[in-house]
Amino acid sequence: MSRSLSSLPPEPAAETVASRLRAVAQFLRRALPLCQAHTVEFYTRGLWEQLVALSPETVLEALSGAGLLRQQRPLEEAAGTARPGLWDNCKFSNVFCENSQKLVNVQFFALAAKYHSLPSLEVCTPLDQMLGALSGKQHERCGQLPDYCTGQHSMGRRDCIMVGLHTCGDLAPNTLRIFTAKPEIKAVCSVGCCYHLLTEEFENQKDCSPGLWGFPMCRYLKEEGWCCGRNARMSACLALERVAVSQVLPTESLFYRAVLQVIIEECYGVIKSDRHVGKIFSKSSSFVDYVRKSLKKLELDETKLPDSCIMDYYEKYKHRMNELEAFNMLKVVLAPCIEVLLLLDRLCYLKEKDNIAWSGLLKLFDPVKSPRCYAVVALKK
Repeated sequence: MSRSLSSLPPEPAAETVASRLRAVAQFLRRALPLCQAHTVEFYTRGLWEQLVALSPETVLEALSGAGLLRQQRPLEEAAGTARPGLWDNCKFSNVFCENSQKLVNVQFFALAAKYHSLPSLEVCTPLDQMLGALSGKQHERCGQLPDYCTGQHSMGRRDCIMVGLHTCGDLAPNTLRIFTAKPEIKAVCSVGCCYHLLTEEFENQKDCSPGLWGFPMCRYLKEEGWCCGRNARMSACLALERVAVSQVLPTESLFYRAVLQVIIEECYGVIKSDRHVGKIFSKSSSFVDYVRKSLKKLELDETKLPDSCIMDYYEKYKHRMNELEAFNMLKVVLAPCIEVLLLLDRLCYLKEKDNIAWSGLLKLFDPVKSPRCYAVVALKK
């Protein structure tokens, strides 16, 4: 007897997913410089002055703690009656200066980021609907499920389902490629993580050779030559909901590293190095101890600097620590949008395949407990 997929919830149309992807990409073209900047270079490159035309106090007041979520309703009312998932392009001028490209309105920046997050884009399938269908609760009303969902298929066919839970870096996109290529794999559920380990086809212009890159996967972003960059992908790993609840940000460790970079460049003339400082902050008793341990690891002569000189640098920049904290908060707000770009890229890739009967995104976990909470799910025809 033939089986039907009519019991499954409606899937987001390919055209809808593609239009949402284009909207997110358009917003990120303006906003991504905030996340492409490396906090290590925060003071040496004057990143706050380059990218933000606001005081750090203004940004922190708007985005810190519960204010990060509390401000959304009045902002939506101020912005008018825009449909969820859509953003009027003329409003970009309310967020970024047209000439300098600097951020000029943190409230509208937060609103724009919210509009380009998955809950607002209306492309996710409710988990309870999918679970109800797969458990057979809607079986009589909607029809029968595929054999590979009910477990009643013939073992001789060796059909299977591929599941990837927090698959690291390129493993997530490669899981989807394997799924589309292997006839015996009838369904896939993929939750990615470690976006900073993804390989990007257009990140290194000297190495744009054809191959199985982690990003992009879909035709549109490939044609656009889209590149996030490692720093932006690292920002995509930040957890907005967790920060909004607990206000946990590693500001002091970032501050130590940024001031260390000033010392390295000004006192040793080293701009770039193949060596990395690593996780020294948690093993350090003070800023002086941190600097000395870092210099040793970088194979720089730490005896060249007296403690007083090291502390002079600390005193010089400590009143600017709030700039770094505010900058990191802007990255946290933008993080879900970068993750959306990566997830919609994967979903669009599946929508382009002729052998896929159903594909969509499901929110599986509490984002506070598991920030990587969205799964790309698909079933074959």
